[in-house]
Amino acid sequence: MSVSTKLDKLHQAFSEKCLERTGKLPVIEHDTAWPSPCEQGEVDEKGLIQWCAVPQQPAGSLEDLAKALELSFPEDLSPLFGHVYAGNLLLSIDDHHIELLQAWNEDDFSRLQQNITGHVLMKRKLKQPETVFIGLTEQDDLLITVLVESGEVCLEYVGKKPHHVLAKSISEFLDKVTV
Repeated sequence: MSVSTKLDKLHQAFSEKCLERTGKLPVIEHDTAWPSPCEQGEVDEKGLIQWCAVPQQPAGSLEDLAKALELSFPEDLSPLFGHVYAGNLLLSIDDHHIELLQAWNEDDFSRLQQNITGHVLMKRKLKQPETVFIGLTEQDDLLITVLVESGEVCLEYVGKKPHHVLAKSISEFLDKVTV
């Protein structure tokens, strides 16, 4: 099964869990200056808006970024960020509560690429293996990253080398996470 299909299934499960718990799709604080094609319905009395993942048209790609950084990103990295516009997914893996990053809109996809660039350049400066962050954990300084060279999904403290492999690939990682 492709990463895009696995991501669709995770978004569906996340939306269903939110509907089951709250009677609403996932919600996010609405920002009129930061609209997204995934927004659903009207802003509620708390300033929140529901969202549902929608396909990016055309699909976003990290190929130009990889070329600019003179890297070959793992094949599954582009669909992880370029398949849909959506809010971040709240998931669990190996007793960690994580937030899998997603692109909210086209500008967010561009900002994500800028952040990846900064992260890769920092890793080079520190003479550490190059990684791309894909998620956050309950600890402010602990990231979910992908090792560029191997494609492994790891835990990594900010400014440190990855220290724990969660999955051998993005595809395996998506199989292991739970909603």
